Amino acid sequence: MHLPQGMLRVLARNCRNIAREVAISCQLGWIKVRQDVRAFLGHRQLIGIALGLMLVALVGWTTFEIALNSAIRGAEEQAQRRLTLFDRTLEAIIERFHYLPIAISQSPEARAALDNPDDPAAVEAANGFLSKLNETAGAGEIFLMDENGSVVAASNWWTLTSLVGTDYSFRPYFADALARGRAQYYAFGISTSVPGYFLSQRVDGPDGPIGVAVTKIHLGELEAIWWRSGELIGIADVNDVVILSTRPDWRYRPIQTIPAGRVASIATEQRYGENGIDNSGIVADRWQSRGAEFAFIAGNDPEASGYFVLEELRLPKLGWRLLSFIPLAPLQAGAMVLSSATGLACAALLLIIVLFEQRRRLVAQRLGDHLRLEQRVAERTEDLHAMNEQLRAEIAERVRAERAERDAQAGLVQAAKLASLGQALAGVAHEVSQPVAALNTHLASARLLEQRRGGSELTPVITAMDKVAERLANLTGHLKTFARKETQTALQADIGTVIANALDLVDHRLKQVGVDVDYRRPVPPLTALANPVHLEQVLINLFANAADAMETGPIRVLSIGVAAQGGQVRILVSDTGTGIAPADMATLFDPFFTTKPAGKGLGLGLAISYGLIRDAGGSLTVQSVPGQGTMFTIVLPEHAGPTTAFPSPLAGEGARRADEGSAISPSTPEAKQTPHPSRALRDPPSPARGEGKKAARTDPL
Repeated sequence: MHLPQGMLRVLARNCRNIAREVAISCQLGWIKVRQDVRAFLGHRQLIGIALGLMLVALVGWTTFEIALNSAIRGAEEQAQRRLTLFDRTLEAIIERFHYLPIAISQSPEARAALDNPDDPAAVEAANGFLSKLNETAGAGEIFLMDENGSVVAASNWWTLTSLVGTDYSFRPYFADALARGRAQYYAFGISTSVPGYFLSQRVDGPDGPIGVAVTKIHLGELEAIWWRSGELIGIADVNDVVILSTRPDWRYRPIQTIPAGRVASIATEQRYGENGIDNSGIVADRWQSRGAEFAFIAGNDPEASGYFVLEELRLPKLGWRLLSFIPLAPLQAGAMVLSSATGLACAALLLIIVLFEQRRRLVAQRLGDHLRLEQRVAERTEDLHAMNEQLRAEIAERVRAERAERDAQAGLVQAAKLASLGQALAGVAHEVSQPVAALNTHLASARLLEQRRGGSELTPVITAMDKVAERLANLTGHLKTFARKETQTALQADIGTVIANALDLVDHRLKQVGVDVDYRRPVPPLTALANPVHLEQVLINLFANAADAMETGPIRVLSIGVAAQGGQVRILVSDTGTGIAPADMATLFDPFFTTKPAGKGLGLGLAISYGLIRDAGGSLTVQSVPGQGTMFTIVLPEHAGPTTAFPSPLAGEGARRADEGSAISPSTPEAKQTPHPSRALRDPPSPARGEGKKAARTDPL
């Protein structure tokens, strides 16, 4: 299909005009965008920018405060858990040696040495006992003092730093043990120069105290554990002096500087060695803030100077305090990072809002430009639209004409085929009728000759040939009647006669397939307002289709039912074939639609049948279950008046059999006696036809 050259030139010219208008509109839009950007950056937007910066700063500061407080709370909780773990470790170390002073006070060697301090054997035995006990227990030193505070025996008696002979009466753990029975004390070792925790137990004799047993515990193992943790931890005693710490330079220094008078009092106890304490406080300042305690440590060491969160855990049994210094700088850095991220997110959100607002303005401007452009384009393309509509109409008309031409050609071809087939059938019927008439004449002559001769041998043969000739005459007569021109007068069809004629015409096909017919002629007779020839044609088509559907089935039964109700006559034709697929039900009555293989059907039978029944004022419907069978229902108006008899080409035996009101059976005596070969090999005799398998079916009505 080709378009006119003039139409193509108009289309090309209009397209060029539209492209030119679009380019001009885009240039105007870009100029407007630049003007809007310059206006947006004017002095009136400075106030908005300042407010946005203030909002970003406020959000960042709020986030910093919240994040820092949350970090401090988390650091305190973590430090508290760590301090609790260190406290349990310290208690476990001390409790491990708690039994030693009691065991020494009850040992015979210790008592013998205290009772006889001048007996070398007793002292030597006590020294050996303490040495072996310390090797097993693993304490720092174990020694035994008499009632005056002088060491009588010790576990390190054989070393250069032996405690034997040393006077420790000034130590509080000696006086407290004599007074209360037991004591605990931390002090710097005078002889060994090693600090330790002392556990003392009074040794009672028959007449009162005879001495004190002492165990010294080295806490260097605990300091090593703390040092590996990487934290700043220290233990402050009752004098607020750090005695253990992960920082060696913090030992024997007060948390904060203490008064000079108190320093002199502490020096008399010699608890911290000969040099006493260094009264330069570790913490320069302490204060409460944000629900926590903070400390500032002066110095140049980056790891032990600056601002810290101070967490404290009291040890009531020992009278000590566990201190943990958490650097504040990492917490502030984390809060600052989070604050910066939040500020940037807020700034990005504000920027997005500004961009969306600017985009909204640009979209509004472009929309206005677009509307104006559309108006111009609409004005320029009005002719183009009209020509397009004309072109579409012409194309659609040509398409319809081509389709109609193809349909007409196909219809003419099919009509020509059907006309040729009808002419051939009419010619066959005409040509066959003459030989049949001659055959009937010869058979009559043969019968007269046989009667004159008085013979009886050829009589059965002549009778059988007469039956065959009569059947041929009936078939040709029906074909002639079917082929004659229709009349426009109102016709009535005797349902029983029409069904008998149709069965007689398809009887050879039913026998070939081996179909049993289940049918009872209606009594009294029923008459419908329909052309009997057309109704016979419809029934022949339905019976033939049923035979084709049941050709491969195990049960082949054709059921025919007739009934009158409400002024209508219903004819039901059902089979036990393969059924019809649900997808084919909608197009079943369309012309040239068939489910049969190529060469076995034209697809016109049901379409013609549907049209004939509809022209008679009735309806043709179908119900089918795949795998179980199909049932067609013909509904026609009933004729209630007197019935007009119309000649039927089947005036012979087939019609007479139907009038007898019995089931349809074969038309010849031989057929009545001998079933069709296909059924004789498969089924026993059936009451439906006098032969074949009895069908497990009931009348459709």
